[in-house]
Amino acid sequence: MSSVIVSHPHLAAFSSGLATSLARQHRLAAYFTGVAAAEGTAAAAALAAIARVAPVARNRIVEDLPAPLLRSLPAVELGARLVAELCGRVGLPVSGYNAIFSAHDRVVASLPWPTADAVYAYEDAALLTFRRARRRGLRAIWDLPLPHYRTIEELFRTEAARWPRALTGALPTEPPWKRARKDEELALATTVAVASAFTRHSLEREEIGAPIVTVPYGFPVDAFEVRAHRPAGPFTVLSVGTHDLRKGTPYLLEAWTRAAIPDAELHLVGPLRLGASFLEPYRGTFRHWPHVPKSQLMRRYQAADLLAFPTLGDGFGLVIQEAMCCGTPVVTTACGGGPECITDGVDGWLVPPRDIDALVDVMRAAAADRERAFEMGRRARARAERWTWRDAGDALVRGLEA
Repeated sequence: MSSVIVSHPHLAAFSSGLATSLARQHRLAAYFTGVAAAEGTAAAAALAAIARVAPVARNRIVEDLPAPLLRSLPAVELGARLVAELCGRVGLPVSGYNAIFSAHDRVVASLPWPTADAVYAYEDAALLTFRRARRRGLRAIWDLPLPHYRTIEELFRTEAARWPRALTGALPTEPPWKRARKDEELALATTVAVASAFTRHSLEREEIGAPIVTVPYGFPVDAFEVRAHRPAGPFTVLSVGTHDLRKGTPYLLEAWTRAAIPDAELHLVGPLRLGASFLEPYRGTFRHWPHVPKSQLMRRYQAADLLAFPTLGDGFGLVIQEAMCCGTPVVTTACGGGPECITDGVDGWLVPPRDIDALVDVMRAAAADRERAFEMGRRARARAERWTWRDAGDALVRGLEA
């Protein structure tokens, strides 16, 4: 693998990490993405100016990447977002995610490509790109950020049977056209890249023929600062992300109730997608923020004694790494990136999925010895510093060459 085209619809840490690692080794042919600018360019200066009023714009500046290798497609990303929003206003069910990923794939597949021997693209944005790559005899490397869709759908069915009042609406399933798209992307792939053993296992159940490369995501140590002191005030458990059946939120709420830690607080940040009748017995036991800007998340992590992420099926779980970078210890399961990030009892806790008693034990132990939990968080930060995006990108390049 001497030269690779990387394609992702919007600037994401995992695609940028791979692109910059390839560029350092002079193996990046081009990096096609959405709104983005290489550091030191006029476009980057414009994004930095915008960031004064919209801090999220700074996330679209790419460091350590030669400007000629960055093929930014802002009109595609912004246009797709606008179309999806306008369709929503007139009642047409067009997903912003689907619009952006499909449009990016179509445009990248039609643009001129530099000389390359491999194309690296992401689930839901690879179909037309891979068709073109295979016609040209190029390797087609498919990145799967979540477990296989059939694993996720099975998980929702299982949990809905266990917590029938928690389900809101119909069971989440992919529409037929999207299933067909995913299936063909996977069939066209010559290699599949994943970030966790859990996602790899979901593919192995499908008995796919392509080899699977597993490399954990890098810790965002530059974006999240470690806290200097133990949190003051009430003992606080934080949970960040979408709160639904797949994320294991019913188990967390039940464990929190049973733990009955005096003068403690449970904070949920992110959409709460659980039935009202299910939530009723837990009202008043937690505080909820439907949305917190990314720029304010670091402060939330730093103020918490513990991050709880009892997921039942994740591709990785970036919040695990964000909290650890802040020096906040994490309790999670093996159903995501937990085993790749945490050594149980050393720099965090790994509990069996659906094990309410194990969650209770960890939360009570952390509350009983907050200083020990703080020291565990310091070890979590130390671990983060040993596996940055540069390390992950280099490891992925080596894995793809094997």
